[in-house]
Amino acid sequence: MALGILPTKVLYTLGYKSGHEVACRAVSNTGFKAIATFLMVQINTEEMRSDYMALMSDLKVFNNAEVAIKGWYWALPSKELKKGKIQGLKLLGLDLAIYRGESGKVYAIEAYCPHMGAHFKEGSVEKEGVQCAFHGWKFDEKGECIDIPCLSSSKKQLKMSPLKRYAVAEKYGLIWVNTEPLLEGETTKQAPLPEFKDFAGLDGEKKPEVEYVVGGRTFRPCRPEVVMLNAIDAHHFNTVHPEASSLAKGLNLVPKILSSNAIRLENESALNSDSLLGKLLMPFYRKGNLTYFLDYWYASTGAVTLGPDFMKLYLLFPHRPTLDGGTEGIMVFLSPKLNIPFFGKWIAKFIAWLTGVVGGYFERGDRNIFMSINFSMKAPIKADLPIIEFIRHTENQEFLLINRGK
Repeated sequence: MALGILPTKVLYTLGYKSGHEVACRAVSNTGFKAIATFLMVQINTEEMRSDYMALMSDLKVFNNAEVAIKGWYWALPSKELKKGKIQGLKLLGLDLAIYRGESGKVYAIEAYCPHMGAHFKEGSVEKEGVQCAFHGWKFDEKGECIDIPCLSSSKKQLKMSPLKRYAVAEKYGLIWVNTEPLLEGETTKQAPLPEFKDFAGLDGEKKPEVEYVVGGRTFRPCRPEVVMLNAIDAHHFNTVHPEASSLAKGLNLVPKILSSNAIRLENESALNSDSLLGKLLMPFYRKGNLTYFLDYWYASTGAVTLGPDFMKLYLLFPHRPTLDGGTEGIMVFLSPKLNIPFFGKWIAKFIAWLTGVVGGYFERGDRNIFMSINFSMKAPIKADLPIIEFIRHTENQEFLLINRGK
């Protein structure tokens, strides 16, 4: 009954489907604390769980090893692909050949030559195209066959469809590939690449130069969506990362949909003034809230921002599904380049390295849990609301079937 006195617009303010959290806050602010407590218990045990169970009973994408969300996935670190070199990659069951042309631009094409199926990774780069090692067939950057050595010049134009090509981008030290083949005339896909808000150059601002350190790869026997739950599971910080949890009086992660493929979860809880570390850091947070927010892209890549105003830390955690139902990830640690003569770049590099130390602390604490987890949240509680909203957002994204062929 108390929920009915609040307008629908207010109930949706925080982005929760049912508006449970904001409703309880509103009632609490009017002084009816007893009513608020009663409502929280009722919502927690009845409405929220009912809503969640309805969501979980019809999952098509989340924790489904047969599908993957359409969009951008990391392929390999940029430094691992030298100019004029080709590498093979299996991405979501797609067999790809990724090469760097003489110009330095990276391309991704279907892996096998249409003549007899030789893998292009055994071949060579010719200008911006490739040549198959088996019979020397050449293809240009548009995937068109431009030369068949054994044919006479009058027959060299063999009628065939061009090779399948895929959009490629380089960002934050990684090569990214889009899962949708390029159509004729296309050079990229409109879907946005994973991005940090502070590096996006919003409101006409110039994008800052960024230094980064690419860390190690990670492997987990569970799906990327399950791995992604970790950083938005506020409750687990108290038990797995107690040192970090002492900074704030609990995390209150509020979800906000950025696009059909991106969701932000931002902390709105204050620093813990009762802890020594919280007291020391309080002057460096303008709003008094602990800076901790996450932008999740394609339910597989997390861009995490945390730290005081004078030195924010930026951690990128891209993941991709493996054919055995697991996850292969990589970590990238970033810092904006500082405008300090001679030393600005190296200070930024040091901050990026320091960010890696912080990222390593969290990764080590969670590693064993996600090596053996069999995700099934049968008893959700109020603290799990951000997780529920992330699952809902995942379900609303377009997906493709993972190719489990040869």
